[in-house]
Amino acid sequence: MLPAMENVTRGLPEGPARRAARIAQVGARYGFGYVFGRGLLLGRRARDAGRIGARVRLALEELGPTFVELGRFLSARGDLLPPDVTAELGRASAPVPPLSFREARALLENELGNSLERLFLNFEEQPVRVGSLTQSHRATLPGGRAALVVMSRPGVRRDLLAMRPVADVVRRRTTSRDGEGLPLDPAAAVGEFTRHVAHRRDMFFAAQTVRRLRDLRGGGFPLRVPEVYRRYSTARCATFEAPEGATPLDGEGLREASRALVRLAVLEGMFFADVAAERFVVRGGEVWLADPTEAFALDPERLRGLAEVLAAVRRGDVEGVAHALPLLGCRVPHDTRVLGRELRDALGSLGGPLWREHALRELRARGLEAIRRGGAALPAEVAQLFASLVAAEELAQRLAGRLDVGMAPGEAWGATEVAAGAAEELVSRFRDPRYVAERTARRLVQPDAYAEYPRQIHTILEELKDGEVEVVFKHRGIDDLISRVDILANRLVFALLIAALIVGSSLLGIFGDSGFRLLGVSVFGLVGFVIAALLGLLLLVGIVRSGRL
Repeated sequence: MLPAMENVTRGLPEGPARRAARIAQVGARYGFGYVFGRGLLLGRRARDAGRIGARVRLALEELGPTFVELGRFLSARGDLLPPDVTAELGRASAPVPPLSFREARALLENELGNSLERLFLNFEEQPVRVGSLTQSHRATLPGGRAALVVMSRPGVRRDLLAMRPVADVVRRRTTSRDGEGLPLDPAAAVGEFTRHVAHRRDMFFAAQTVRRLRDLRGGGFPLRVPEVYRRYSTARCATFEAPEGATPLDGEGLREASRALVRLAVLEGMFFADVAAERFVVRGGEVWLADPTEAFALDPERLRGLAEVLAAVRRGDVEGVAHALPLLGCRVPHDTRVLGRELRDALGSLGGPLWREHALRELRARGLEAIRRGGAALPAEVAQLFASLVAAEELAQRLAGRLDVGMAPGEAWGATEVAAGAAEELVSRFRDPRYVAERTARRLVQPDAYAEYPRQIHTILEELKDGEVEVVFKHRGIDDLISRVDILANRLVFALLIAALIVGSSLLGIFGDSGFRLLGVSVFGLVGFVIAALLGLLLLVGIVRSGRL
């Protein structure tokens, strides 16, 4: 009876609870069993620092595609994790088995509310692209229109539900009594990843992305964007126009797609989480973005913050970068001296504010390392945008070995130059007086802009009546000037003191006739000289300790 029951349960789908238990088992197999026991990770951190990235990567690869996506998501957080760990997580990969035709058929019929034969004239059983979160098939709609059907893969929600209790356990076990823990909160990271995955699987947002990209087409966006067939689209599947007779990208088309993605990310804040060559095709000399799903977009205020950061970087203004990071949604420490020093070192090591001779991967790595060492942190979507820029840069490089693209594998094609030009356009857009006037007008017509004014005016009047108004002026660069003046004053005072000491003691020693004399020198003059020398020495030690000599 028991063996028969075991055979029955073995074929059942794995639920979140059993999946969480399997995560713990796999973690223990790769050396993380102490996390789920009584030990703490903090005591082993120094010993495992060089190996933890590889072991985490192997564990994620064994757990499957959703966990590999978690590793890639965390590999973009170079602002929180060390470079060796992010490098290992970025190499995570696992084979993604395609959904069977029966599973794809059941999913589409359940979503669209009709049989596959009535929905499509033809539906190819073999998928065109298989991703860890989505899968796409070619189909033919009534009337002979070619289409591409993209659907969300099942089973992802189960993995996300299983991650949460495991992340809570890891957070509790890896946090010491004094509050010291891992560089990032595991529970918060899983929460961000859950929102990230939900956004990538949202086909309604994919339809909005298509509408926005088609509007940008008139403004110079070089890629053709397909239409959305709304009658064949839901929240879990989307059907797009497919160009007939299209072929895979060639070398020049691959470069054009890479340039377009880089400019789109910098200029519009729009980027794709999975930059795969299968998303693009060529027909009649035009490059099509055939699969526009899994896209993200920064909100306008964060895009404006990005423009402020890029403007400060272009000027080489380290303080400006530190002050503009909060506009981008970054968490910045109250004391920005360490952050400023790290940013200054990064600017200096890259050879100037434009860095056109470096690849985007190197720029991103240096910038994230400076932010991490400076104690700041980026929003998750901004970190993913920077990772997407690197993926767009390497889109052509990944296929350079098997396509004639006119460059060796790993050779840059000038993505930094394209990104720098797009950054200048972005800064000019937000510096345009018309934009400033329109933004000011929009803010003035909002009722919330005036809601706090009466209370603030009342508070100011009350402070004026009580005589408690305090005005604080802060001048940039004046602290450095005051420090230099203080150093010069200390040196001058010390020089005058030494001169007075020598002259006064010499006069006492030479012209003092009364009192006791030792070796022809007045004892009172000698005692005064020694006391003055000790006082001068104490003054010198104090000035040296203050660092203002």
